[in-house]
Amino acid sequence: MLQTFIESLPPEVLSTLSDLNLDIKSPDCNAKINQLLKNSVLVGGKRLRPLLTFIMGHLLEIDSKKLIPYARSVELVHAASLSHDDVIDNATTRRGVPSINIQGDNKMAVLAGDFLLADVIVDLCQNGKLELVQEMAQVIQALAEGEWIQHEASKNKAYSREIIEEIAIKKTASVMSYCCVAPSILKNLPAGVIEVAREFGCNLGIAFQLIDDTLDFSNHSNKDMLLDLDNGVVNSVVFEWLEHNPNLKKRFEDGGDLREIFTTDHLDESIQKVRAKALSHLERAKEALSVLISESEISAEHAEEAKKPLLNILSFLANREI
Repeated sequence: MLQTFIESLPPEVLSTLSDLNLDIKSPDCNAKINQLLKNSVLVGGKRLRPLLTFIMGHLLEIDSKKLIPYARSVELVHAASLSHDDVIDNATTRRGVPSINIQGDNKMAVLAGDFLLADVIVDLCQNGKLELVQEMAQVIQALAEGEWIQHEASKNKAYSREIIEEIAIKKTASVMSYCCVAPSILKNLPAGVIEVAREFGCNLGIAFQLIDDTLDFSNHSNKDMLLDLDNGVVNSVVFEWLEHNPNLKKRFEDGGDLREIFTTDHLDESIQKVRAKALSHLERAKEALSVLISESEISAEHAEEAKKPLLNILSFLANREI
């Protein structure tokens, strides 16, 4: 599956992605901030978000080099959110290395993340597309609000499927949507078509988060095992597990420690329910992609080949196992 995906990528996309420079451009940046970021939240990673930006741009017949500022910005905003999340979640590792709050400390991690966000906005302003600066500012706003909603739900032990999905939309789907919206705006597509691109990115992002939640119960992930449970955070799988175990849900709502009351009873059913919901969102993404292609005035011959990487992403997520 992965090999098929790689083989479907246009050479210019692979070349531009491999040359993508994530160093902080600001001459005012403290070298120690840059080094801490490069050793932690910017280490490795699949670069899925820049890749998605370039692939969507290729579909819309945009030169990949014109997308570099936007692909770079979306990855740096994602990295900034990871740097803040590692503090909030008391993480110890990320992508197989000590997390940023361990390599530095909590204050350094927060300040480095803040600097990244500021650097992104300055860089986007210099590229002169105000609409895309506004879009990115809204992404940053959504990330902060999503983290706030998650914190409140965790503190009050008040969850619902609607809250779980809202968190996924703001913390994950907002970023994925930008990857699809930015090329659409650069292409000067009509507002309604841009919203279809946003819908594709949103459904892809929700599905990505749901599948990622199942990986919290995997021995094959580089994530801290059961980190959400340790922090008392109810992700989509844990929510469904609580619904399947009403007595344990009552103990949790009455103040019980989530990790202490956790058992594997009905865990498989909970994971499968979350996977089914993820598959539903992937199907909606596929439908949105079809509409986007039909409304974008690109040739059928080009679309047939250019849509393959996007379909392969959907297929990869649909077949991803824990």
